[in-house]
Amino acid sequence: MRTMGLIFTSIHERNVPELTAARSIASVPFGGRYRLIDFLLSDMVAANVSTVGIITKYNFQSLMDHVGSGKNWDLARKNGGIVFLPPYGGDSRMLYTSRLDAIKSVLIFLKNCTEDIIIMSDCDFACAFNMSKAVDYFVEKNSDITVIYREKVPDGDEIKHRNAIVTDKNMNVVDIVPAQQNNGANKLMTNMLIMRRDFLIKLIERCAAVGMKSFSRDVLPFAIREYRVSAYGIDGFFASIESLQAYFRYSMQLTDKTVRDSLFKSVEVYTKVRDSVPCRMGDGAHVNNSIVADGCVIEGTVENSILFRGVKIGKGAVIKNSVIFQDADIGERCKLGYCIADKKTVIKPGKNLSGCETLPYFIPKDTVL
Repeated sequence: MRTMGLIFTSIHERNVPELTAARSIASVPFGGRYRLIDFLLSDMVAANVSTVGIITKYNFQSLMDHVGSGKNWDLARKNGGIVFLPPYGGDSRMLYTSRLDAIKSVLIFLKNCTEDIIIMSDCDFACAFNMSKAVDYFVEKNSDITVIYREKVPDGDEIKHRNAIVTDKNMNVVDIVPAQQNNGANKLMTNMLIMRRDFLIKLIERCAAVGMKSFSRDVLPFAIREYRVSAYGIDGFFASIESLQAYFRYSMQLTDKTVRDSLFKSVEVYTKVRDSVPCRMGDGAHVNNSIVADGCVIEGTVENSILFRGVKIGKGAVIKNSVIFQDADIGERCKLGYCIADKKTVIKPGKNLSGCETLPYFIPKDTVL
């Protein structure tokens, strides 16, 4: 059976307003060279998905520039491939306000597709897993919907925006509940769903006809009562970007090789290719336990940090426990600790900036300090 993807790029932007002021959540940088959408696209391509609809809303110029025609994921094709979907479609003249509205706005696109199965997902996380096994599970269970979940972790993972599912002994979903309640429901929804394309179309049309407003509060509970809804669990590294603190915490975890291997070795992750020179380190440079992308120029000290492409670190500068986005320029003798510096920020010589592990200091895009 042929499979397609449908990605929501702007559903959770309000959770991280600092990072999404000038971009969608799907194009938030992560891991030194990547954007969040890279992980989902790579998972889909590994599962032989040949058509991916990308639903846009706000600030999607950066996303379109990054994804382009999809050639970096082998999705530049005459038929199918990457299809950017506008924030409204059909007869609508207003921006969608919910996931259900977004699906309703692209029903014409879905009806014109020919794939049998659809993988529908948000884009506020980074993970790598064998998506083809999840599709096989969906087919074998003869499900109407398969919900992808992960186990709730005990170390303070932020779950206030997540729902959890309750399953029976056969891994059929019997209920959906708010994850933050202490109700014993430990299976957190990833907001990835697998279903047949024609089933999704009929489900949305039926639910819209009776006035349902929310996909998670109305449509899914209705589907659990009326149809066969199964659950499929994934493990390994899963970075749920639900706040700036969560983004920083998961980014810092990538400095651990075991964590990096969990993310990057199960599925090959592709991203936009940028022709740039290798990283250059000056005579006084010192780099320890850090991720450094191509194009960086380092003449100071970098420890336990992540540098994206084209970052410049001046002489005598000390960068510790920080995330520095693309083309940022850190001047001589600067000291940064527990900071997130957005794209093209300029820190003039001698500045001393510091946050803490639970509250990183954020420097907005294009800021000059």
